[in-house]
Amino acid sequence: MKTKVFIILVCLTMMASSAYATVYNGVCGENLTWTLNSEDSTLVISGRGDMSGWTFGDYASRVYIKHIVFPEGMTSVYGRAFSGCPALESVTLPDSVITIGNNAFENCGSLRVARLGKNVRTIEQEAFRNCSALKHLELSDSLESIGVRAFNNCVSLTDTVVFPETLSSIGGNAFGGDRIGGSVAVWKARHCQTGEIATPMKHFAHVVFGDKVEYIGPNLFSNALLDTVILPASVDTIEHHAFYASGLSYIELPPSLAYIGSEAFYGNLSLKSLVIPENISTIPGSMCGRCSALESVTLPDGLQIIGEFAFSNCSVLKRCDIPTTVQTIGNGAFYICSSLPSVTLPEGMTRIADVAFQSCSMLKEVHFPQSLTTIGDGSFQECAIDSLGLPPSLNTIGENAFRSLTYLKELIIPDEVRQIKSNAFEGCSGLSKVVFGKKTAMIDADAFKNDSLITEIRCRAAYPPLVESATFAGVPDSTWLFVPVQSIAAYAEDPVWGRFRMPKEEEINYVTVDAEETTANFIWPTDSTASSYQIDIYKDGPKFCSLTLDSRGRLLGISFAPGRNASMDNADSGIPSSLSFMVTGLEVASRYNYVLSALDATGKPIHVYFGDFATTGYTGDLIGDGYEVIPTPPVIPRNPEAKDYTEGIEETGSEEAEKKAIIEGRLLFITPQGIYDITGKRIK
Repeated sequence: MKTKVFIILVCLTMMASSAYATVYNGVCGENLTWTLNSEDSTLVISGRGDMSGWTFGDYASRVYIKHIVFPEGMTSVYGRAFSGCPALESVTLPDSVITIGNNAFENCGSLRVARLGKNVRTIEQEAFRNCSALKHLELSDSLESIGVRAFNNCVSLTDTVVFPETLSSIGGNAFGGDRIGGSVAVWKARHCQTGEIATPMKHFAHVVFGDKVEYIGPNLFSNALLDTVILPASVDTIEHHAFYASGLSYIELPPSLAYIGSEAFYGNLSLKSLVIPENISTIPGSMCGRCSALESVTLPDGLQIIGEFAFSNCSVLKRCDIPTTVQTIGNGAFYICSSLPSVTLPEGMTRIADVAFQSCSMLKEVHFPQSLTTIGDGSFQECAIDSLGLPPSLNTIGENAFRSLTYLKELIIPDEVRQIKSNAFEGCSGLSKVVFGKKTAMIDADAFKNDSLITEIRCRAAYPPLVESATFAGVPDSTWLFVPVQSIAAYAEDPVWGRFRMPKEEEINYVTVDAEETTANFIWPTDSTASSYQIDIYKDGPKFCSLTLDSRGRLLGISFAPGRNASMDNADSGIPSSLSFMVTGLEVASRYNYVLSALDATGKPIHVYFGDFATTGYTGDLIGDGYEVIPTPPVIPRNPEAKDYTEGIEETGSEEAEKKAIIEGRLLFITPQGIYDITGKRIK
């Protein structure tokens, strides 16, 4: 009895359900109609041509749609046609459909599968936006355009998506939004322009490139969280922001690559190395900025420009050899590359841009080109440089250029530098000696502020350079200032220069040499007990010439090495505490050593000064001013390239059998106890 009652109840329920089933229908185009039965939740479209008008205007009916049957012959899906169909589970479009309108399937939260047919050419903006359950997507082989945010926030898309060769345009944030997983993109598009809005392909975690891809558009894989990318040999262009913060740990660039846009690899925190292909002539601005794991970069021969902030904040970059062809390094190119130990700048480069190497806290060695004329503002601020070999061609030192070089001990400013700008050497707390060139005309405020360990300043400028009250703020008044003999009075009268200690004219104990293209003017201190003076000049080791002068600096005799030829010009000065003599007929761009001796009546040395100088155009290193070293003249070796410490050395005849020689530009003393330089430091 109970069984019969149950069967009757089920039948009554089914009859009631049929009684409440609703059928909807209408027109959705000039030649298209639709029918929806709420009982089976299937929408059937019939006819041919374009879909048009506000189809399915009663949004209440959309809640029933789970499946749609599209007719072959329908050519488009109208904008918002199926927007907000919460129960729709799958879409399969016929091959006749060419266009999917804007927002056509937006907010279909249950849509899991979308097959778009073979001939869809255009997917308009936000067509599938917020289809959060979409897992499987098949794009048309004829697809040409994907609109802005077309698949934005399709967070469940995990199956592989193939982008066809025909794709020529993809809008910003087309596949943007957060995601649960990350699907694979098979990118076959040969030349696809991208929208300027960021992250068109953010969703994808892996990309496989087709072998005909030529162009990677702007922002294309920005923020895509990729891992490894290998580009095919066909790629010749990577546009700006193409792989911006995309999670790359490795990318292989093809030899065919000819152009890279700005910030192309910016912010890839796992990228460890990068090899730039040979066809690249310009590294763009911020190309690898904030790649904090980047340890090495290989730059191509033929590279000409390294753009602004190209490698800024690459804090573990340890190696980046700059090719000899590079002529321009932009502002901040290596800013805060705090692990970079050394850099060699190529010959031909004339300018180092502002903050180019600022805050490279491990940068100890910098090899400057002899062509360099300008060092920009803050270029080497807060580096670990302990020795500056500034080239003679340099004429401009910018603000803060070498600020806070705490390891720098000695500084020699080249002669061509006329102005040293504010704060240029402020905070060089280990600096003890500064030498200014003879053309120095202006030193700005705070240029040497807080350099409290400076004990010696030498200025070769005949007229005191213009300084401000704060130029040497913090430099002790007890610092010794040595200037040309004839300029002592002028420096002493200057309110800034005059506060330093200066020797009196009669206390001058060094030689200065002002050299031009073919001349050199020697100025040296007199000695009331000296009967004569002798100047021996050496070039490349052998003696160039020897001059003998009387007690007033007038020429008594001259001798030349075989094959040498020169003329001498006596400039008998009336300065009682110093003498000068002009030597002419020298060779251009050459370095000379000299020994200047004050002799008594018997020809025995009373004072001996040793130094070197160079005529205009010489690009090597110099020792500088001649200082008194020993009471007997040294002997110049016959072979200037000798590595053997005993080659070319002659004995002095002293009781201790001391030997001395100039080896590789240094005066050395050889005793039975060891080899010493002029400061008494043991060499060997």
